[in-house]
Amino acid sequence: MSTHGNGAEVPHYRARILEIRQETPRIKSFTLDCGDAPFAFHAGQWVDLFAQVDGETRVGGYSMTSAPAEAPRFQLAVQYSPRHAVTRWLHEEARVGDEVTVSAGQGPFFYEPAMGRELVLLGAGIGVTPLVSIFRHAAQVAPEARVLLVHSVAESAELLFREELRAVAVDRAGFDYVPTVTGGEQGWGGERGRIDAVLLDRLGATPRARYYFCGARDFIETMHTLLTGHGVPEAQQVFEKWW
Repeated sequence: MSTHGNGAEVPHYRARILEIRQETPRIKSFTLDCGDAPFAFHAGQWVDLFAQVDGETRVGGYSMTSAPAEAPRFQLAVQYSPRHAVTRWLHEEARVGDEVTVSAGQGPFFYEPAMGRELVLLGAGIGVTPLVSIFRHAAQVAPEARVLLVHSVAESAELLFREELRAVAVDRAGFDYVPTVTGGEQGWGGERGRIDAVLLDRLGATPRARYYFCGARDFIETMHTLLTGHGVPEAQQVFEKWW
């Protein structure tokens, strides 16, 4: 057992890797299964994943991208980093059939329908992962909700699950997916530039919505300042600072 910040114990479970997919040039997805174990999480939460790396037990924290209804199966999407031992192991050594240990879902960054039916999800780079879980979950359990997902990346090749998210937005009234590319990529016909007040105004994002945002620390700080200036109350801004 490990503990939350409030001292509560967090259960751990054995999980087997069922599928590994190269989703973008730098991101792989991993589908894992906890079998008969009572593994559960809320949309947007993360897990600790423990793996044997070079003879030592190492741990990494990763957000689920799947909806909670799929548990005890779940999906992670992990961007390669040579500096992080577990991330490197997942990308370079992990194989289908390997077993790891995972915690139950953790963290206050999550969504349930009772929290609101108007959501704006703002992600930068790999920070989109918990937002994908929320988007998928809302599409399943709150189809009448209004959900806007905006994903900012340097190049379009790194847009995670782009076709699936676009299909959900086409299929469901009130659900919108807007990718934006910050680099000078030739041939990109969608939105360009970083997420800012002009873009949010054009997309119809209002101060009434509940905002979830995730990315690098400077992105978090920029979004917090932007939204506060946009009239969004602190209580309607949900973010994590560990990115």
